[in-house]
Amino acid sequence: MITTVLNRVIIRLESDDNYDENIVSEYVQTITDRLCLRLGVTEDTFPELFNSIAVDATVKMWRRTYYEGISSEGAANITTSFVDDILSEYADEISAYLENTANTSGTDKVVHFK
Repeated sequence: MITTVLNRVIIRLESDDNYDENIVSEYVQTITDRLCLRLGVTEDTFPELFNSIAVDATVKMWRRTYYEGISSEGAANITTSFVDDILSEYADEISAYLENTANTSGTDKVVHFK
């Protein structure tokens, strides 16, 4: 799973001449670790559907490398601001997954006869 996410991130960053594969690999691990914690899964059971979120969040993490911690910045007509939690943008998807998982796991289907 990590390799798949890393390969997809590198494809997106290929136009960026300055990316460092070792740092990007560390970012992929950090994002997937955080997603695993939020989803209540391990790397072995990481839902494949969340690979795209891991890729998006890793690219965002890379692109803010030199601006880490900035919450707002302005100069002339350009304004820069970052969210504190990169994964907060995906809170709806995470919540929906957790809700669907809770609704489908642990409930045995039972047939009742009258």
